[in-house]
Amino acid sequence: MIAQAQTRMASEAAEAPDRIALQAEALAAPLQELARWWLASPPSAIITCARGSSDHAALFGKYALEQATGRPVASLGPSQASVYETQLHFDDMLFITVSQSGQSPDLLRSAQAAKAGGALVVGIVNDPLSPLAAAADIVLDMHAGPEHAVAATKSFLCTLTTFVRLIAAITSSSGIAGALDRLPEQLRFGSGERWGNRIVSQFCDAQRAFVIGRGTGLGIAAEAALKLKEVAGLHAEAFSAAEVHHGPKAAVGADSPVIVLGSEDAARSSLDEAARSLSAFGPAVFGSLVNVEGVMALPTVRTGHPLTQPVAQAAAFYQFAEELSRRRSLDPDNPPSLSKVTKTL
Repeated sequence: MIAQAQTRMASEAAEAPDRIALQAEALAAPLQELARWWLASPPSAIITCARGSSDHAALFGKYALEQATGRPVASLGPSQASVYETQLHFDDMLFITVSQSGQSPDLLRSAQAAKAGGALVVGIVNDPLSPLAAAADIVLDMHAGPEHAVAATKSFLCTLTTFVRLIAAITSSSGIAGALDRLPEQLRFGSGERWGNRIVSQFCDAQRAFVIGRGTGLGIAAEAALKLKEVAGLHAEAFSAAEVHHGPKAAVGADSPVIVLGSEDAARSSLDEAARSLSAFGPAVFGSLVNVEGVMALPTVRTGHPLTQPVAQAAAFYQFAEELSRRRSLDPDNPPSLSKVTKTL
């Protein structure tokens, strides 16, 4: 088993609180510019465009933006611009593209097509000198800093908080801003409560697993399932609590552990019900912010705000995924056949 102190994944994930704290001042000017544009000409709709972990962060952003602004948010398939060369019409829309590296050609072409189609293009990147940043009208540097482990951790968490800061800016919400100010210290405090102590043994010999979320938590569930594949070699799928009864629960059995990411908002009861229903099929069911008999509780720091709560859950999950990878005799920093920067068309 690889020692934790040797893994970049663990050390980089631990940097997230400090990196998130840096964003407050660093993003102030570009967010003010975006807020002025929004106030002058509120968009009819919002489009996101991303891949991999960045797309999971964009899924979080979708639910958060829809709830905060009432505008519909849709995800654009990058291939529409890069492969099919579709002429896209984005009049009166906001286009948000997300990429840690800012180098993938498909995202770059999509941003260029969105601008040509009439959108204001916002780029959330970790490299303000990247081609994607150059194509954006407004650049939001997530300030995650260098990330060398193949698995994204702090960059994902910093993308989530960039979306939350964006929402705070365009809605002028002091409540959200205050929650963001508290979050770094909450994440530091929460790092002492590890899921691995309760959950790793149930996943060591598993061949498949499920992660359930809803609303803003669905993007976190999708990211968790990806990380279980990526660093632990475990086939995992993410589903909305609303979709569990539409077919996915038929694949759940005693050999497939389940993580349910509960919430502190209106989706709470449906997530509790999904956990209760799935536990009847015999798997080990673990719940973060889930209070259901027979479901093992995962220690989760409560942030006091529904937009920062999923960030804390993602941070706790990363600790577990890194430990599980080592327990399964894998190297979480270098998953087989994967590279840090992926360039797709």
